[in-house]
Amino acid sequence: MSKGHRERLKWFREHRLAWGLVLVAALCVFRAAWMWVFRQWFGPFDFYETPAFALFLLAWFSLFSLGLVGGGIFWLTGTSWRALGWRRTDLAKAIGLGLLGFLLSAAALLPLMWVGGVTGRPDYVRPSAVRVLLVTFFAFGIAAWTEENLFRGYLQPLLARRLPLWAAVMIQAALFTAAHLGYATELLRFVWLFVSGLIFGWLRGRDRSLVAPYLAHALGWTVMAFGPPAF
Repeated sequence: MSKGHRERLKWFREHRLAWGLVLVAALCVFRAAWMWVFRQWFGPFDFYETPAFALFLLAWFSLFSLGLVGGGIFWLTGTSWRALGWRRTDLAKAIGLGLLGFLLSAAALLPLMWVGGVTGRPDYVRPSAVRVLLVTFFAFGIAAWTEENLFRGYLQPLLARRLPLWAAVMIQAALFTAAHLGYATELLRFVWLFVSGLIFGWLRGRDRSLVAPYLAHALGWTVMAFGPPAF
């Protein structure tokens, strides 16, 4: 590794919080552009059981899960798996908290559905084997993986070193919500995203496992992909 390259890496590792905010901005820009391309090629957001959509998901995975998380966080900043919260200790407890977080996030949606005027029994999407695979890959490999590593794994601990934990949780939840501009459109959905960000941040705490918010987040996306549509 050349001296110049080492110096460039040194900057990222000495300015982790500033670089984290840059990554959030990059996520916002790239995701807005990505969703525009998605709508041009496929139409409304959904999981299309076609080879073209599967290839699109692989490209999405490469850009966000590998590029932003693998390159932007692991490689450039040298952040370890453990520092992000990935640990095997107390795994059963982390899974239990993840299930609790999923239920809390889902429960937070109910009053918003009522305010939004959702009545009656919503329609659900009948699962097929292909759709289950696509949804599982997206929920666990792209959406929850990218956002939990960035917001709760990377940013929240950095903020908590400078601020009270409650303030760190609030700020990362606000950034998490803002990162969905162009992805979500309704005001009530942004409210729910903020509340979910608070729940996921609480699950992460100051130094708890990232498994819990990751599981809660991925399960929420899985349910959303099969209905109800308001979710």
